[in-house]
Amino acid sequence: MEKQKEKIPLKQRKKEERGITLIALVITIIVLLILAAVSIATLTGQNGILTRADDAKKQTEIASVKEQAQLDILNYITEKLENGEDSTVNTPEKVQEILEAANQNNENKYYKGFTETGITTPSGYEVLYEELYITGSSGEGTTSKTVEDLVAGEKVYYDTGNTSIGDQGIIECTVLYDKAYNEAKGTNYGIQIISSDVIKDTDGTAVTVPLGNNDNTVEGSGYEKAKNSYNNALKRLYEESQKYLNETYASGVRCVGSDPADPDWDTTTNEAGYFTRTEGEIDYVEYMKNYYGTLKDADDKYNTDWTQMGKITGIKPASNYYWLASRRVSSDPSISGFIVRYVDTSGDLGTYTTYYVNSFGGTLGSSYSYGFRPVFTLNSGIKITEGDGVDTPYTLTP
Repeated sequence: MEKQKEKIPLKQRKKEERGITLIALVITIIVLLILAAVSIATLTGQNGILTRADDAKKQTEIASVKEQAQLDILNYITEKLENGEDSTVNTPEKVQEILEAANQNNENKYYKGFTETGITTPSGYEVLYEELYITGSSGEGTTSKTVEDLVAGEKVYYDTGNTSIGDQGIIECTVLYDKAYNEAKGTNYGIQIISSDVIKDTDGTAVTVPLGNNDNTVEGSGYEKAKNSYNNALKRLYEESQKYLNETYASGVRCVGSDPADPDWDTTTNEAGYFTRTEGEIDYVEYMKNYYGTLKDADDKYNTDWTQMGKITGIKPASNYYWLASRRVSSDPSISGFIVRYVDTSGDLGTYTTYYVNSFGGTLGSSYSYGFRPVFTLNSGIKITEGDGVDTPYTLTP
């Protein structure tokens, strides 16, 4: 016979069911509270969704205002450069002046106003003035531009370190070879600048270099002095250039007309080879036979500088005649000339014969002292500050 189930009193059963329901409710509430806390933290914590959204909104607004301000400043600089005027923007006052002028007719300006340190966005955020100095990084005239940004024909002040010349050794120079030239020609000349005029003493007198009979650096007499004067001409000019090298700003210096890629070409023994002739050649002359095999080769390396100078308006003329580091021999049956090239004050190329040798073996020495124009190869990374490179030369800053 099936055993009958034990009957639980109704009052006791209701009490047990009520107890289970309360425990479930408490657990549910705890879980909900935990979920709420996590949700609130996710939304409002330091890295919460709402915080990140606010920060993104702030950065977007700052970037927008900064971009529009830089555009106004860039338009200002472009206009100044086109007019050959000073385009420097490196003070809070200049930034304010530019932005106010660019937005004077705009009722809904993209910025709210100015503070001592920057401009404010519509929501009150700040864009620092320093972030808007396109040609400068501070209010003291510094710049982010370097000599690699120079363009052929622009002007710079170069400190030679030689206080016996110019204004405490500082001379004005013109960019001869720039980055664009090197890239286009496949050369590695670097950035080279040439003195805009001949070097001058502090009293304004041109510094001259004697070549020929009065060049006291040349030994010998007669034939020997003629030969040595001719052979040493380029070395003499190269040595003169070294007086103006300031290694703070330049890695090398040479006389204009020398090889841009090899500044001391032909300053060492036999580097250029020797001028030779043999009997039977059309231009062979008997009285010159003692010179064949002893004279340095003529050269046309000056053409590299000369061609580039022709592309820059006004760079060839100077206040005095000046030497080009180039020479040649001219021979005929009666007389031969040992020649060095020069440039006159009109910017025209010419030649002067420092020595003549005639068919009787006689030697006639001439003496010439002409101005000097060095060419400097600037150190990479040197900054260019102040000025505009046109009316006011840039200043070089290490």
